Amino acid sequence: MPSSATADPSRLNVPVRARAILLGLVLIPPNAVWVQEMEQIWESGQPTMASLFFNAVFTLLVLALLNEALRRHAPRWALRPGELVVVYAMLCVGTALAGHDQLQVLSTLLTYPFYYATPANDWANLFFDRLPSGLLVSDPAAVKGFWEGAPTLYSWKALQPWLPATGAWLGFVVLMLGAMMCINVFVRKRWTEEEKLSYPLIEMPLELSRPGLPVLHTRLLWIGFALAASIDLYNGLAFLHPVLPQIHVTAVDLSPRFRTYPWRAMGYTPVAAYPFAIGLGYLMPLDMLFSSWFFFWFWKAQRVIGHAVGWHRVPRFPFVGEQSFGAYCGIAVFALYTGRRFLEQVVRGLMGAGPRVDDRAEALPYGYALGGILLGVGGLVLFGMSFGLSFVVAIAFFAGYFLLSLAITRMRAEFGVPAHDLYGTGAEMMIVSTVGARALGPSNLVMLALFWWFNRAQRSHPMPHGLEGLALARRQQASARSALAAIMLAVVIGALAGLWSMLRIGYTRGVATLTTDSTYLARDAFIRLQSWLTVPQKPSLPAALAIVSGTAFTLLLLTMRLRFLWWPFHPVGYAISSSILMGLLWVPMLIAWLFKILLMRYAGARSYRRAIPFFFGLILGEFVVGSLWTVVGMSLWTVVGMIGRFPTYRFWAY
Repeated sequence: MPSSATADPSRLNVPVRARAILLGLVLIPPNAVWVQEMEQIWESGQPTMASLFFNAVFTLLVLALLNEALRRHAPRWALRPGELVVVYAMLCVGTALAGHDQLQVLSTLLTYPFYYATPANDWANLFFDRLPSGLLVSDPAAVKGFWEGAPTLYSWKALQPWLPATGAWLGFVVLMLGAMMCINVFVRKRWTEEEKLSYPLIEMPLELSRPGLPVLHTRLLWIGFALAASIDLYNGLAFLHPVLPQIHVTAVDLSPRFRTYPWRAMGYTPVAAYPFAIGLGYLMPLDMLFSSWFFFWFWKAQRVIGHAVGWHRVPRFPFVGEQSFGAYCGIAVFALYTGRRFLEQVVRGLMGAGPRVDDRAEALPYGYALGGILLGVGGLVLFGMSFGLSFVVAIAFFAGYFLLSLAITRMRAEFGVPAHDLYGTGAEMMIVSTVGARALGPSNLVMLALFWWFNRAQRSHPMPHGLEGLALARRQQASARSALAAIMLAVVIGALAGLWSMLRIGYTRGVATLTTDSTYLARDAFIRLQSWLTVPQKPSLPAALAIVSGTAFTLLLLTMRLRFLWWPFHPVGYAISSSILMGLLWVPMLIAWLFKILLMRYAGARSYRRAIPFFFGLILGEFVVGSLWTVVGMSLWTVVGMIGRFPTYRFWAY
């Protein structure tokens, strides 16, 4: 079979049939319910906090097994491999939107200030008159219904207050995801065919979509599967019967052991051994694995040394968020710089100043993709300006956000990073830190606060899932244009399903009564707005220097990698290892690094490749049993929910 880089474009244009797209659309709403029940009600699993969504992989496995039965007994009804991966990509996009850092935050943000305003915080006098009515829901019955529950959501009286704000934000989501997908079209050929990025995160779904499922006929896979599955099965039973001791593969915090300064300055220091993370780590390059755990301790060292020499007296030192944001921007800028000639060639071809780059196999002609980027980003800027952002701030915000998006997409495509998180360190916070709240003014600050819902963290960022969907479609020789159409339909249905599912949770249970973190997903948006308005901060030179230093250090590491093949420190490891999630994963990365370096050094590259199914088994075993535990918990509640609550074992994350 020809590689994706050399295959005839006509062979890469097998249409995705309507029934496959319809199947993906039908699966998105129940998938949204499953994800949000897991993350918001039971905390029995947090799939959108990892790069590879275990709910989507589990669903793909079930579909693949059913499809194999159809292929043998009713072949005309079976889906092609390209159609299976397109359904998977649609589920991933729907999951990302329904996730912990996307629409779950938006749905709580819509009414949060009106429910939690008190005489003590004085929000009503401080900023209610500045809140754009078209983007929030202030109707008292709707606010109370969402936070405390109500008889029904399904009446015009209940739904009508939600329509203007949700309609505006749905349009925003379509513009944002449309621009992201057009950017993906522009970078796909350069990254995939010229730089030959490996897309480690698509290897598992790719194997599960192959006819005959050859990966399931590998003995090593079932050994890894049995190991991971047995751990999760036993831990699930031990969770239900506390008399049984657990096998601790989830996080244990070591920080209580560090009782004196400067060591206490390290803060949260988890140790874990998630089997699926070890499996994902094995698919990553050695230098990236090494850097993932090395730079975890690099960040800890900054805190310890800073406290030892007295720098901790500077507020927020060592400016971890700012350094990390600068590092992400550095990675994005470097990716654009190395691809500048390709992008210049595309633009010159579109302008008639040179030969056109062949885009027959792309999801969109490059001219349409460029128009989509301009339309999407321009629409987002106009959206922000129509509700209070100034033109300069809108441009700065979306430039920073899309640089961050491009960096995350690149990291995943090249290295398959298992998690990416920048909690509270989005473009809006960088603008406020460097320019100062006083200079921005109330209108800008209000809109920057309302953008918290997609800047709270970047764990379930949708853009990389779009590019990975296009890469999967090409690997399985499906039409890229069909795949793009399916993904954009998934954006629309996924956004509707994600918002509907959260409103359903609110009206049936009352979000304020839940014991999970649902109640404070949107809290920081308005607490920060309160702080910006009451005590307007001045520009922070240390914060600006931290952003610049993070970018400069990243570019230095990238330059060293280009000059010296032996250079072991990768800037992506520096960028991602500052987050809490990579803190959870530094031990699995260390274990995978040891496995990989020992195999390659003492057994050779062939043995390394032969061992891959074992690590696939670790991923699949944990994902299957972990998914089943979440289904068991929700089923028990459905059947005997009036008797008691049935939380189950959570294999990921906290």
